[in-house]
Amino acid sequence: MSSATKKLSVLGTLLLCSMFVTVTYAQDLKAAIKLTKSEQFAAAASMFKKLIQESPTNGDNYYYYGITCLSKYYSDTLNVSYQEKSDSARALFNMGIKQDPSNPLNQVGLAFLSLMNGKLAEADADMAKALALLPSKANKQIKMEPDRHALVLIHMAEAYCLASVKDTAKVFTYLRQAEKLDNKNPKLYIVRGDAYFLLLNDGSKAISNYNMAQSLDPKSPEAKLRVGQLWLRARQYTTALNYYQEVVKMDSTFAPAYRELGSLLARAGRQEEAKKNFARFLELSRNVQARKQYVNTLIDLKDYNEAIVQLFEIRKVDTSDNDVSRALAYSYFETQQYGKALHYIKMFIAKSKPDKIRYSDYAYYGRILAKNKMDTLAPAQLLKAYSMDPAKVELISEAALCWTKAKMYDKAMQLYEEKIGLNKGQPMDYYNLGKVYYSVGDYIKSDTNLSLFNSMQPDYIQGWVWRARTKSNIDSTSKLGLAKPVYEIILEKTQADTGKYVKERIEACYYLAYYNFLQYNATKNKEFAIAAVDYGNRVLAIDPKDDKALKAKQIIDVLKDKVK
Repeated sequence: MSSATKKLSVLGTLLLCSMFVTVTYAQDLKAAIKLTKSEQFAAAASMFKKLIQESPTNGDNYYYYGITCLSKYYSDTLNVSYQEKSDSARALFNMGIKQDPSNPLNQVGLAFLSLMNGKLAEADADMAKALALLPSKANKQIKMEPDRHALVLIHMAEAYCLASVKDTAKVFTYLRQAEKLDNKNPKLYIVRGDAYFLLLNDGSKAISNYNMAQSLDPKSPEAKLRVGQLWLRARQYTTALNYYQEVVKMDSTFAPAYRELGSLLARAGRQEEAKKNFARFLELSRNVQARKQYVNTLIDLKDYNEAIVQLFEIRKVDTSDNDVSRALAYSYFETQQYGKALHYIKMFIAKSKPDKIRYSDYAYYGRILAKNKMDTLAPAQLLKAYSMDPAKVELISEAALCWTKAKMYDKAMQLYEEKIGLNKGQPMDYYNLGKVYYSVGDYIKSDTNLSLFNSMQPDYIQGWVWRARTKSNIDSTSKLGLAKPVYEIILEKTQADTGKYVKERIEACYYLAYYNFLQYNATKNKEFAIAAVDYGNRVLAIDPKDDKALKAKQIIDVLKDKVK
């Protein structure tokens, strides 16, 4: 091989290698940008760091990495620090300008930050610096491919859209200039659609541009997702759902589509499907705010155990959010882990400003205290909850029940009477108030309230049982038989399910045996003796070992010769 041939061979090899490196670099940058759009920020950041290490003088790497930092903030504004991400982006843009001073993109990045901070004059100055690096009649010496030139102008227009600065004159001027240079770039039409959608609220023109972007790049999920979001804003939920589902079919790794699907399905009450889509979004993006949305979906589904798992995942990256303690308290309560629930509700209340505490927080606090047998402490929290939302009258009843359990009957009576006095009493309030009066020995008031309850809830057996006991105490000798008709009602109402009401039927039969025994002794009427023996035998038949069965047998033994 001649010397000249060898040189050509070496040159050809170098050119091939150079082309291979260029193609590989372009593919890697495109992949990193795609990861950002898919909100897979950690993977995108790793790839950008690698690209910067391999090509430190290429300003595009710094610009798109800076945009990734800002995109992470926009995806999770509640949990990601704007200051931190904007500082990181600014450092990257400035480094890009230093390493590649002829690249206008990083000047656009600085302009974007100025727009986000409302510093319009500074943004204009940064945009002017970017324009000075583009070919123009005044800059004929600058050489740049038309598609590259167009892309910079598109990014300039996009900065206004993302920062919600409604300077549409500049936006559409940049886009018209870009279209003259390259009318085949899908991003041109996405940004124009965004301008109509975000700045002018013109859905029709937005969709037209998104559709144009889709036709130019049929495999890209970006435009189709935008159309779905537009239909969602228009409350056309079925149409939006169809678009989101198409995006997932188009690109199963495009995380934002799963978030949108999860939110929309949760709104439609399709919680299990919502849960699956949120889970997939989290798998791809690891977004903290989305994980919180996922927790809300889990709680709606009453999947409290999984909610607890997800809440601790949030705690690994965010220990400052007090709402996590609230959600843990609620979830532990619903899974009967009352000790842990108490720990987290106390933590939540202690760290919350008063205006951040909802009625439901005090309500859960009270219920948690009650489940931990702290019945003297629970009412105060339950009544705080009621004071914040007087429509929740059931909280008065819960507080009264706690006082009853603590045997603080006066306070319980006061609450029940207060609620009934407001004409907000429910059937169980009369039942429980009747039992409270029974406990303090006021059998007349007990009977009055239980009578009202019986009329409201005639099939609730325990209401009749307590009414019968009240009558028995009013007629302590049982000679008047005040409880007799009530116990007869109990036997009648429990006849269909004798196995369920064993104790209630024993009590009723024994009372009726004893009452008839007394009547026989007073009148010597054989019919009373027969009835007494009959009821006594019924007690023995139900449970011969019951204490009342022994007493019933004594009645039978006394009367057995009287009934022959």
